[in-house]
Amino acid sequence: MGDTFTFTFTPTDDPPDVSAEDHRKVSNLIYFLVAEGLSKGVDPADAVGLSPEYIDAFHELAVRHYRGRDFDSAAKLYQRLIQLKPTQLVYYKGLGACCLGLQRYDAAIRVYDAAVALGALDAELHYHLGQAHYFNQDYGPAFDLMRFARVLDEQDPASTGKIAAFATQMLERMKDLVSPEQAALIDLRPDDDHPAGQTEGPPP
Repeated sequence: MGDTFTFTFTPTDDPPDVSAEDHRKVSNLIYFLVAEGLSKGVDPADAVGLSPEYIDAFHELAVRHYRGRDFDSAAKLYQRLIQLKPTQLVYYKGLGACCLGLQRYDAAIRVYDAAVALGALDAELHYHLGQAHYFNQDYGPAFDLMRFARVLDEQDPASTGKIAAFATQMLERMKDLVSPEQAALIDLRPDDDHPAGQTEGPPP
């Protein structure tokens, strides 16, 4: 996997028992269905009639590759899953995790950044985006993202507090790597940062 990814839907190579003309017709139909579906908010996988079982099996295979530390194979599967289901946050998280495993931190940042539109208040997403910036030695953004991830996790009534605890550990690790002014914010929360009636948004 390179350090870029796209949402382009790519038909499979010509099957040996299908003529080039028939394959062209099928490909054109796929592009039409995908374009029609996306214009109506329908994922490409649904537009072309792929079953949920097919997608689930594809995802399970990606998870198996990831757990086996075959990050490259897992990343390719997650890329295809994003092409088929571009509105599913879990696939971006999977691809981002693969990029971290491959130490392709710029790519991980791009994947997680793309996912923010789907998970603006997802503590885990912001934590891993902060990790990617940290490993890329972008300590300022990493610090802000860890603070934001911690706040999101602390404000989530269903959370176990794991992300907040991990984020706090990362903040302690980074406090000597950022400016004194930024480090001074390590223990502050939104109510401390802003006047009454204002809340803290996502870091820039």
